[in-house]
Amino acid sequence: MTKEEALKQFAQMGAVWFGNSKQHFAFSAYCRVQGWNKLADKWKEEAEEEWDEAEEVLNRLVELGCKPADLQEAMKTIEFPFYDDPKQQIESDFQPEAVNIMSELADAFKDDYPTQKLIQKWIDGEKDHMAWEAQYLNYIDKLGYENFLTAMM
Repeated sequence: MTKEEALKQFAQMGAVWFGNSKQHFAFSAYCRVQGWNKLADKWKEEAEEEWDEAEEVLNRLVELGCKPADLQEAMKTIEFPFYDDPKQQIESDFQPEAVNIMSELADAFKDDYPTQKLIQKWIDGEKDHMAWEAQYLNYIDKLGYENFLTAMM
């Protein structure tokens, strides 16, 4: 991967986090109205973390000489579906391959320690994210969907 391709993919990562953050804030609000407060709290926490990560990407891109328009261009290529069904939201968001994609991106920045370290931090966060989503999907499977939703109140 060339440096230019890596920067473009890095900008796309920021765009994904900005979009996911908006999606997860909206889903959190919906869960709260439905009375699923534990689920709402988890998605709000996730949205806030993603917003922070998106800001870190944008700040690092600027430090690397990119312009905010680079992130805007990346955002034009990504659509973020909004769900009103918790299981569908969790299944849609569960993307284990994201860790591999970020690992490849970290390798592309092997000569840029600050960026590589930042990406590694996000990889660790993504692993945690995948773990709780897998846990919630397991709860749905073991408890049944209605019992899971009751437990999320």
